[in-house]
Amino acid sequence: MDIQLTQIIFQIINFGVVFGALVFLLYKPVLKIFDERAKRIEEGQKAAQQAIDAQENLSNMAAEAQKKLKKERASVLEKAQEEAKERAAQIIADAKAQAQEETEKSKKAWEEERRQLMKAARTEMAEAALKAAEVVTAGILKSDKKAQEKLIDAELEKMLKQI
Repeated sequence: MDIQLTQIIFQIINFGVVFGALVFLLYKPVLKIFDERAKRIEEGQKAAQQAIDAQENLSNMAAEAQKKLKKERASVLEKAQEEAKERAAQIIADAKAQAQEETEKSKKAWEEERRQLMKAARTEMAEAALKAAEVVTAGILKSDKKAQEKLIDAELEKMLKQI
């Protein structure tokens, strides 16, 4: 077995051509594919991070909106309670005024009825006193009207004092 220099050189050239063809045809496209894939993965990670940030932002916004809604609900409830208290106070005041008015009407009606009863009683007493006076005086005072009125008034005053 003999070492031949031409054969070694030919093998080196063959190896260089095959190596160059493999680098040109396989290694560079594979590297290009790996680079593109790395870029896509990186873009996907960025998109995922953006989605996570957007989700956190939405969560924060939802929490803020919920807090705001709770505050608004509390203020609306507080306003409604204040309105209810004011309305209740107004209704109570109106009811008291109406009750006072009804009481005043009842008092006036009672006073009017009392006055009418007193007038009727006075008239009846006057008639009774006049009849009694007629019987007692037997017609002495029939002709004198002023004396009759004085006598009636005096008797009525006595009766009213007793009542």
